Amino acid sequence: MECIQDVAFERRGYQRIGLETQVIIKPVDNDPIIFGWIQDISHGGFKVRIDIPLKFNDVFHEGDRVVFITDEDFFGLKGQGEVRWISMDRNEAGIEFDELYNDSRKVFEEFLRICS
Repeated sequence: MECIQDVAFERRGYQRIGLETQVIIKPVDNDPIIFGWIQDISHGGFKVRIDIPLKFNDVFHEGDRVVFITDEDFFGLKGQGEVRWISMDRNEAGIEFDELYNDSRKVFEEFLRICS
């Protein structure tokens, strides 16, 4: 894992850290599951890319509530959030955190401390 900082804050309230790790995302009130890749992450959320023929907006829409989980030994993240934006041409979306479960917050804060 390599921490890559985003020096341009653009419209974001938090600095982004580059990270490529697999994530599973599913609607809170529905069954479809999508496997994607987190592209960058911050205190407020993450950007995810989907590499399958299915388009992100075929399953999710802006404002949808989602559950997410990573399955990495070094970076276990599990929680809920909201789809804030979708880029159909790049098949990416922005997920804003609402809640991190179990020890996810502690692991996440340590990751951000190391990479900042």
